[in-house]
Amino acid sequence: MSSERADVVVIGGGCSGTSIAWQLARQGAGRVILLERGSLAGGATGWSSAIVRTHYTHETLARMALRARHIFEQFAEIVGGECGFQRTGFLALVSSGDAAAAAANVATHQRIGIRSSLLTPDQIHQVEPRLNLEGVGAAVWEPDSGYADPHGTTMGYAAAARRHGAELRLGVTVRAIGHDQHGVTSVESDAGRINTRTVVVAAGYRTGALVAPLGLELPLTPIRHAIAIIHRSASFGPRHPIVSDRVLGSYYRPEGAGMSMIGTTAAHEGREDQAVEEESAPTLEEEGTLFERFCSRFPGQEQAAAQRGYTGVYDCTPDLQPMLGATAIPGLHLAVGFSGHGFKLSPVVGELIATNILHGADAAADLALFQPGRFATGQLIQATHSYRVGTLG
Repeated sequence: MSSERADVVVIGGGCSGTSIAWQLARQGAGRVILLERGSLAGGATGWSSAIVRTHYTHETLARMALRARHIFEQFAEIVGGECGFQRTGFLALVSSGDAAAAAANVATHQRIGIRSSLLTPDQIHQVEPRLNLEGVGAAVWEPDSGYADPHGTTMGYAAAARRHGAELRLGVTVRAIGHDQHGVTSVESDAGRINTRTVVVAAGYRTGALVAPLGLELPLTPIRHAIAIIHRSASFGPRHPIVSDRVLGSYYRPEGAGMSMIGTTAAHEGREDQAVEEESAPTLEEEGTLFERFCSRFPGQEQAAAQRGYTGVYDCTPDLQPMLGATAIPGLHLAVGFSGHGFKLSPVVGELIATNILHGADAAADLALFQPGRFATGQLIQATHSYRVGTLG
């Protein structure tokens, strides 16, 4: 088999891997090669609901999400191509018991420059009068947030990476990461060996199996989550904003003309499934639960027509936050365990990982919170003002 050399090898062709390859090439990392076993955006990225919002319960994540949203808003100028960003507004409904936490998080967001406000039930109806607010005590409103196209976004990163000189090789299965006492030495694939001292693994749940032979055990659980698409009734009217229902545990996102996408807000609401590459339809029970939640929040939609359903897979960590940056193996870096956050953070994750590799941890200080070794030392990430139902990170 052939053998060659690269300065950095990126494993994984989803939104994170392609963003990392783009930023590495853009920042002058030398010869950058990305390897993907299937097609670009062919895994979890392709099934993403692609919601772009900045409401997080951690200031670091909120700052990252704000920077990422700015890139989505100016994607054609900054990256190139079309990410399909649609500004719909983002409305997070919380119970009375979570109203104080929501107020504290909004105060943090406003301080760092996010346009966000806390709404009373009367004010919620000014934003979306069709909502039934049973069980809702308050809401957070982000008028600038929305959603994008996961395929278009990934293709944009990939094209930008190529323009800056990165090589993207599809249909290549990585078999092993070589290492010695000094760290990473190579990447072995069915297409041959690439000698390198720097590897970034952004392969979702499969990352765990790739790094296990190096002595790293990653606490990743693959959770298959259901998504339903419905066609709203003709009487519904114009599209609704994205609604993240922290009370019932679902989100409702506009989709195309007259349709809505329904999913779950809690990353662990689903079923564990190791067959992450296989397509799988949701069960009738899962689709029924999602439909009931939508109809509960939007009365009169019982006659909405089901269009289709599908599932995606989250690579979940114990604290539902990603593992980003350098590992105990010199030269090995991770971007994994996003637990449903990966797409919306992808523009800035690429930037931070590349900066960390080329300029050191101090230049990408935001990664410190997400260091991959935190689970071995019991340093799980905890929010100061968390919510009782579901998770907003």
